[in-house]
Amino acid sequence: MKQIYYVIQTLLRGRGSNIIKVISLGLGLTMSILLFSRVAYEQSFDTCFKDYDNLYQVWSIFSVKGEKFEPQEWNYGPVAGAILENFPQEVESAVSLSTSMVSAPLYNGSVRLNDRKIAADSLFFRTMGIDVLNGNPEKDLVQKDIIFLSERFAKKVFGEENPIGKTLNYDHQFDLTVKGIYANLPENATINPEAVISMPTLWSRNWNAYSWSGGDSWVEFIRFRPGADKSVVNARIDAMIDKYRPAENKKVYGYTAFVQPIRDTYRNYDDVRRMRVIMSILGFAILFIAALNYVLISISSLSHRAKSVGVHKCSGASGGTVFSMFLLETGIIIMAALLLMALIMINFRDFVEDTVVVKLSTLLAPQRIWVPLSVVLLLFIVGGVLPGRLFARIPVSQVFRRYTEGKKGWKRPLLFVQFAGVAFISGLMCVVMSQYQYVLKKDMGYNPKQIAIGNAYWDNEATRDAACQFFKGLPYVEAVSSANSTPISGYSGAMIHSESGQALFSCRASYYMREDFPALMGMTMKTGRMARDKEEVVVNETFAEMMR
Repeated sequence: MKQIYYVIQTLLRGRGSNIIKVISLGLGLTMSILLFSRVAYEQSFDTCFKDYDNLYQVWSIFSVKGEKFEPQEWNYGPVAGAILENFPQEVESAVSLSTSMVSAPLYNGSVRLNDRKIAADSLFFRTMGIDVLNGNPEKDLVQKDIIFLSERFAKKVFGEENPIGKTLNYDHQFDLTVKGIYANLPENATINPEAVISMPTLWSRNWNAYSWSGGDSWVEFIRFRPGADKSVVNARIDAMIDKYRPAENKKVYGYTAFVQPIRDTYRNYDDVRRMRVIMSILGFAILFIAALNYVLISISSLSHRAKSVGVHKCSGASGGTVFSMFLLETGIIIMAALLLMALIMINFRDFVEDTVVVKLSTLLAPQRIWVPLSVVLLLFIVGGVLPGRLFARIPVSQVFRRYTEGKKGWKRPLLFVQFAGVAFISGLMCVVMSQYQYVLKKDMGYNPKQIAIGNAYWDNEATRDAACQFFKGLPYVEAVSSANSTPISGYSGAMIHSESGQALFSCRASYYMREDFPALMGMTMKTGRMARDKEEVVVNETFAEMMR
């Protein structure tokens, strides 16, 4: 108890510097814990699926004239099923699914529902390792116009009513019957739909190609049997694909595939890897600077605290006792810093969640509590042990004479490291802000200012024209046009052939728009005019260069 009393008295006497310590550590802990928690959150992607180590994703690689394109997640529809059929000893189940073909909203009466959904075959839940709470997907998902809902989505739409047997409308086109409920999936999953629509719903309407001849728009997964040799599939997959591909396609372009763990999908995205490195470096830099700042402030008080340490030792305190007192003092200051951090996060919760793009309840979930504990422990070791050892070594003779520090050269390297760290973070922030301003001001080839967009669908040209005239008649509308997406998205892959049928290159094509759309978007026509007939097309400069 005496040690606690002496520590409190010391803290009260040096409250000016202690306030600086608390603020410095509080801000440092807040930023470093958020950064490290975000890194840990991203590393936890796709661990929600049962036995995720046996869950693998299928990737495709296309090539033209021997030139291989980058691996892509979108595959021919039958690839996963072919793997299941040809590797029965290794593969337990497989699934093909589509996200793009069921992107239109659902409707419960007049209520529009824009939640995520996919179309998948009957082995989706078994392959992904998702619990089905109600229903038989392997029986129900082989029928058309069937939908399974997540437990969360079912409660959102139907409340406490039993959703089984009820219907939802897809984009005012047809009704879907609810046949089952499955367990909720977290945000840190690459596949986390709120609804799963049966695959025959697409097939019966001829939506998207599902063959070995085209339609590489399917995301696919396989589940290995426990203990299976996973290398067998990648070693023999080329021979399997060659057996199914049409001969005429082989002459035009090359195709192969491979499988890799689902956990590698999100973690290996270029943007994710880049941000993971940046956040880790920034987190360590901020934590190191905060800890070093605490150490330097503590050591700077060495000269006027030496006499009190000498008094403690004259009263029978050992070096270990002095060391433990300083650790206790550090612990109290860190607790105060954690309290400040909590206040910051509570009062700026919306800003923090918008910045890290994750809810704090998810980011600091119990399974990731080790992250803040590790940060606090590291700070405690660096900020408490190093100065504590210096204080514990002060000789008892200091009570009788003025303390002198002796050599002071060791302070300069510490200050240099701290200033270098601050300069590094400041420089990094300037670079980030410059990049942000560059992205905001970069010429995109069109002008998005004062443009409002929305999704709508009309069955025939007459209703489309009537809707267009309605919007044009609004007093605050200057011009109206339509396209199937914005100018930088919505494209589909297409192979470009010469007049002789020779494959030249693959491009992003199939973008549909009204004739007045480029003028509305501020797009410049270098030469020629807009396409007006179904046999005409407009291309960009890159396409023209590739066609020579």
